[in-house]
Amino acid sequence: MRKTLNVAWKDLTLAFRDSTALILMLVAPFALTLVMAFAFGGLRGGGSGLSGIPVLIVNHDSGEFGGYLQEVFESKDLADLLDPTVMTDEAAARASVDSNESAAAVIIPEGFSESILPSATSNPSVLEDRKQSVVEVYSNPARPISSGVIRGIVEQFLSKVAAGAAGGQVAVTQLVMSGLISPQEAMSKGQEIGMRAAQQAVDSQLISVKGETTGKETAGFDWLTYMAPSMAILFLMFTVSNGGKTILAERDWGTLPRLLTSPTSAAQVLGGKVGGIYITGLAQMAILLAASGLLFGVRWGSIPALALVTLALVAAATGWGALLAAYCRTAGQANQLGTILSLAFAGLAGNFFARQALPQSVRTISYITPNAWGLEAYGKLTAGGTLSDVVTPIVALLVMAIVLFAAATALFRRQYAS
Repeated sequence: MRKTLNVAWKDLTLAFRDSTALILMLVAPFALTLVMAFAFGGLRGGGSGLSGIPVLIVNHDSGEFGGYLQEVFESKDLADLLDPTVMTDEAAARASVDSNESAAAVIIPEGFSESILPSATSNPSVLEDRKQSVVEVYSNPARPISSGVIRGIVEQFLSKVAAGAAGGQVAVTQLVMSGLISPQEAMSKGQEIGMRAAQQAVDSQLISVKGETTGKETAGFDWLTYMAPSMAILFLMFTVSNGGKTILAERDWGTLPRLLTSPTSAAQVLGGKVGGIYITGLAQMAILLAASGLLFGVRWGSIPALALVTLALVAAATGWGALLAAYCRTAGQANQLGTILSLAFAGLAGNFFARQALPQSVRTISYITPNAWGLEAYGKLTAGGTLSDVVTPIVALLVMAIVLFAAATALFRRQYAS
């Protein structure tokens, strides 16, 4: 046991003496936390930064569909998110966006309704002759997230209306072919179906913003509180991947074979190497979490629960690092696969954006990553949760660690068994 700890301690000290490694482990996570939090919601805690977004609506359309789109922006469901203003002067609206007074201007062109659904007529050929109409979102480049939200609302409305109109056209065609309605009734019936689809698009909640509830007060989504553990987990994966690479590098340098020929057993050597990765990752997370609380004001809640989550998270992440080292044949291969694995896990789990925004199917798949369990556990703790709230993530991470270490041990024995 002592030899194993000596090997682990040696790797830990080497990692913290390496200035490049320290930048990757500590400096980069802090820098990205600040950049991402500022870009998404500012650096003030307790709020999402996505509220009261100033948006201008310029509606040149005299038909119903332009009004429907305007209604979406004025709906009660988006009242906390948006601060819409209806204008008639398009040039003034663009100037307001240019001067950073507004996040974006939504410009609805003349003939927008006619392009979707021509007025009732007995000549169905007008459907083929209608002109395309484009709703313009004039965005403020200084507010990429806010303008992206506005663009998303427009796109979702248009996609719902287009789907409804296309479905209505198919339904009317089938009705005509089956003889249930006459060709003369086709246009009026299609218009009725299209209007119904537009109204459904207005009534549906296109964008939802939820906050965590603690007691009787509701706290908004705090990007800084979310990004602090998120970036820490992301760079933890880089650290354990790099640790796995060092095992292969030492094999290539000849230091690992020399250790294996010493009185120290292969299990002690490899246990020490993997233990070194674990202790290094644990030290990294402890420093990042403590500093986030001191510098960013992140409230981690229950300290015992925080410690158990972190211990389990680092164990699961180290399991992936060990499996990577056991599977790869060269340090270069481990470096490449480690980078790919770290970024893929980050994208799948939501390290770069709010996890709540991911589709449910993606969130379910992401549970193969330690990132997803870690984000959910830390999120519950910062929202005021206790140990009972994070038991499931802790157990899931420990099971993941056991499975990965078992697989890595089997592969290690094939390569290094003496």
